[in-house]
Amino acid sequence: MRLPFRRKDKKRQDSGSGTIPVEFRPAGAGRPPLFPPTARSASLLAHLPPPVLERIFSFVCPHARDKSYETCEGSSTGSGCMLCDLRDLAHCAQVSRAWRIRANNVLYYSVRIDPVHYCPMEAWLADRRKQRSRFDKNGVPEDPAQTRLKLFRRTVRDDPTRIGKLVHFLKVPYMLRESSHVELAQTIAVLPNLLYVDLPEGMFSDEPAFATLRLEVQARCPNLRKMSYVTGSERSFAMLASGQIWRNLEVLELNGLNLDAMTMRSVLGCLGGLRALKVTETLGLTDEVLMYGDGLPPLPPLEELVLKDTPGVTAAGIIEYLAWQETQRALKVLTLNDTGVLVTSLNEILTMASSLRTMALQSKVKEPFPNANNIRPLASRTLETLRYEISGSSPAGPFKSVTTGYYTYLAQSILSDGFPRLRRLFVHDDSFPDQLQGLPPPNAAFAGGHVRSLSNTASSPSHLSPGMGISPRGGLSPNASPNMSPLRRPISNVPPTNRFSSNNPFAPHVGSPPGPKHMLEVYTKSDEFSKWNFARVDPFKTSSVPNRRPVSSYGLAADVSGQGWDPSAARRSVMFGNGADGFLALPGSGKDEITTGFGVGGSSDPWRPHSSGGDSLRSRDLWR
Repeated sequence: MRLPFRRKDKKRQDSGSGTIPVEFRPAGAGRPPLFPPTARSASLLAHLPPPVLERIFSFVCPHARDKSYETCEGSSTGSGCMLCDLRDLAHCAQVSRAWRIRANNVLYYSVRIDPVHYCPMEAWLADRRKQRSRFDKNGVPEDPAQTRLKLFRRTVRDDPTRIGKLVHFLKVPYMLRESSHVELAQTIAVLPNLLYVDLPEGMFSDEPAFATLRLEVQARCPNLRKMSYVTGSERSFAMLASGQIWRNLEVLELNGLNLDAMTMRSVLGCLGGLRALKVTETLGLTDEVLMYGDGLPPLPPLEELVLKDTPGVTAAGIIEYLAWQETQRALKVLTLNDTGVLVTSLNEILTMASSLRTMALQSKVKEPFPNANNIRPLASRTLETLRYEISGSSPAGPFKSVTTGYYTYLAQSILSDGFPRLRRLFVHDDSFPDQLQGLPPPNAAFAGGHVRSLSNTASSPSHLSPGMGISPRGGLSPNASPNMSPLRRPISNVPPTNRFSSNNPFAPHVGSPPGPKHMLEVYTKSDEFSKWNFARVDPFKTSSVPNRRPVSSYGLAADVSGQGWDPSAARRSVMFGNGADGFLALPGSGKDEITTGFGVGGSSDPWRPHSSGGDSLRSRDLWR
């Protein structure tokens, strides 16, 4: 017997309709297309090669091709709505059987479980998710992120052989991975080709509550590329030396491990595919780990090395590690924060690291810059970004700072053309741009110390600051290893000079190196705890699409670019060569001039296709 139809049921059914409101639709929605399809266009579309189709689908949903080892919070693109893009790609998979195969390859390659829509449509969807009743007109909505994770778990477990093997990256928000680790373990169990997954923090410290999840990840995901170990996980870290779990790790983070140097060396030597290493507050990392030892496997050539609060590492250990040509060619990023490396030995590290692109040095000094004649200037032909954060732990006097000599040393190194490719410089000295403009030309005073020949040169002029004299002979610093072969040392980055004797320090000299002609951006702040005043924008990208991806693809972007260094809060000083071996400040280099080329309020990617959902007001969603 059929029950009679009631009017209030019809009203409730109409209110829950999936019709998208007009205000969320893009302009021109519902109208016929400007270029209607033809038989010729349909034929060409049907014969597109599969790689071309996947390439087109990657533009529909850009984050589906995210291969970085960043977390879900750190890998967000920041433009558009990722859930709407995902829904657009899901609709492309419903066009035909051929499209479904190629679209699934993109759709399930890098999966994100986002909690909300990053568009105005989220308010309308949140209202629809509320579970109303007769007595509760404003019900509590369900958790959309947890629901999406459960739907994704059901999808991959129903078809693990065809869909489960397609997933290589799984990124889950913080609150979800901390509370739903059981659902996360059940999902990971059918993803054999997983390279990166966001895991709860308790798993990295071997907490008993996450023991099941750890065993599941070790057994089901042998190809993981990134793993972290914090205080309490010393036993799990030592198991890596057996070579039975996670033999293909590329990124390793160690924080506060209480291990001896031999155990750490044996583990790092077994990871032949390691490309990025971050060590924080680990006293077991010393020069003995970095140096070559008989009977122990050598350390793999790293591309990124981040050391924080490791006083056992000195310049001698890093120079010994860089003695091999493989490590010299591989190392691109080096971060030394509160280590045993002295500023006076930094020039030897820059000389050995012949492929270095980014260098970060953070140190607190107690003594002024040493007054010695054997300290060579800083120089590197490949360095592009330098973070030179020298702060004083105690004042040197009522009228001068203890860090004055260190920044004068850096300024004269830059003026002597020691960094031909340097474009970005970060310092803790507000007056540093003035030093680049006010110092005399380096050819008369400072460039004489660049001579690498064995002939004797004149002593440092009296107008240089203490400690700025340069030795004419090269060689290792006193704390370098005596067993290092001199044949492995690359040629010095400092160009030779052949200046004439003159009583005029500002006179031009024959054969002197040309002055700096490139543009230099200097970011300054007074101390470690102060805030940046202006927006840092790369002027080299004002006419192209800005790169908003993280600096490091290995998930160490915050350690490479600087913790808390928000690109939207930095004071920028742009310096140009003045043609007379000096720098000039660029007037009017404010924030307003940098925004040209993008448009105000426009999309950052003009070549990105727009589906029926519009730019950022798209109406479709997946796993909602």
